Amino acid sequence: MKRGVTLKDIARKLNMSVSTVSKALSNDPTISLPTRARVKKLADEWNYIPNEAARHFKLSRTSTIGLIIPDLMDQYYALAINGAEKVAGQHQYNVIIAQSHEDPGREDEIVDLMLRNRVDGLLVAISKKREDMSVFKKTAYTGIPVIFFARPPKEDGFDAVISDNEHGAFKATEFLIKKGHKQIGYIMGPESMSVSYTRLDGYRRALDKYKLPYNGALVKSVDFTQEATFAAMRRFMKMATPPTAFFAFKNYIALDAIEYLKRKHPALLQQIDFAGFGNLPLLQYLDHKPVASIEESSYEMGEEAARLLLRTIHEEIPEEGRPVQHIQISCKLLVHK
Repeated sequence: MKRGVTLKDIARKLNMSVSTVSKALSNDPTISLPTRARVKKLADEWNYIPNEAARHFKLSRTSTIGLIIPDLMDQYYALAINGAEKVAGQHQYNVIIAQSHEDPGREDEIVDLMLRNRVDGLLVAISKKREDMSVFKKTAYTGIPVIFFARPPKEDGFDAVISDNEHGAFKATEFLIKKGHKQIGYIMGPESMSVSYTRLDGYRRALDKYKLPYNGALVKSVDFTQEATFAAMRRFMKMATPPTAFFAFKNYIALDAIEYLKRKHPALLQQIDFAGFGNLPLLQYLDHKPVASIEESSYEMGEEAARLLLRTIHEEIPEEGRPVQHIQISCKLLVHK
């Protein structure tokens, strides 16, 4: 792996002492403003990380990896954490876990904190609102690898371990079609997430295979909140011909949609079918649940993401010297009784 930029590198380039560079970056008043400006400009250009991360990265590894997820309460991510911790433990690595609460700003703060605490690499399921990838580009550039899992970035050029989202969406939609449904809605995830569109591709491919027309009015994006799902369901139910079945981006969304029917259209509960991503353990205890789920094997995803990260940490090939790695985890359809 490429090492991080050091104070010595900056000092050599600017023909200054390491002490002068250190003081300039700390805004020491004994260093002139022009000198401070020159040092900071080069430090920004070279993606220098201050304090602990840059001082210690060259000297040693901490045998610690950081894992950032949107929500610890989501059973999907809890299982992924277990898989990652198992693999990390087998290689004598510790895992620091943090949740972003779907906030990119908080995510940036967590990355910065983990770098300052000298993690050797990061496993990240990015927040649904993430657009600017600069913090992760900078992290990778400085020699600290980042592996994304579950939610791949929109931008190319990042390593990722993901579900076979398109085929999973195809299977779920096909199952509903084979049950006799011809008017199938897709409750899509946030438009900022590339996986929302990948699953849309699978939904459309199933419609196309069975000669059902695609109707954009049957696709509505939600942001994972109950309020957004309720609003989408209200619009669906106001259609001249409402859907008789729904493919949901994730089963938490499906459960919110079912809750909406309970409150507003209880007579339709037995008539409308749902299928979504995520075979949640709690489903077995529910009276009203999706008729089928796409099992994503998030535990296996956590394992594979940790393995890829550890290989990347220990490999000698520079990041720019190898192709981007994408690993897909197969999905399977589970029918609920």
